[in-house]
Parts: sequence; structure tokens; C-alpha cells
Amino acid sequence: MLVGVLSLINLAEAPVDDVLWDKLNHAIAYAAIAGWWAALLPGRRWKAAAVALVFGLMMEGVQGVLPYRAFEWADMLANGVGVLLGLLLSLWWLPRGFAGWWSARSQGA
Repeated sequence: MLVGVLSLINLAEAPVDDVLWDKLNHAIAYAAIAGWWAALLPGRRWKAAAVALVFGLMMEGVQGVLPYRAFEWADMLANGVGVLLGLLLSLWWLPRGFAGWWSARSQGA
């Protein structure tokens, strides 16, 4: 929800000099979204990643019609890279999801 709000607010006062930093922020935000949902739904990770990707595409589309925001293909690409990164990190770090991690932790493993 926070990413959605930040995607739509007026950032006229925000500095726009550093394009790399902007794209890195997109990737990190969408990696967090996709990774979180993929770890919550380990049997449906690909669906969780697809939902995160569609959310990113929709947010970028909505920005395109707002007078104080702009649609950018590079932002969509950064969102997609973040989704893929979040999915891969959840597969590597939490192969059985949060439930598996919690179960192993509570058993002292």
C-alpha cells in the first residue's frame, strides 16, 4: 500500500537529478513487494510475482494520466527487475516460505 501511495503523490519538490537512484528505488520497492508475497504464498510464488508486476504496470499507467506525475518505460522495467529479484530472493532465502521458516525456527533448527 505504501508503494501505491508513494507512486501517486505529487513529488514536484523531489529532486530528479539522479535517474539511477530513482530506478534503484523502483527495483527495491518491487523486490520487497514480490519477495514478501512470494514468501507468504510459497505454493503460488509465480502468481504472487505476476500480481506484483501487474500492480507496478497499473501504477505506472495511472501516473501517466496524472498532471503531476509521468509515465516512464524505464520505471516499468525497473519494477519488473525488482519483481524478478524479489521472487528469486524468496526462492533462495525462504524456499518453504515464511511458514517453513517459522516452523524450522520454532523447532530449534
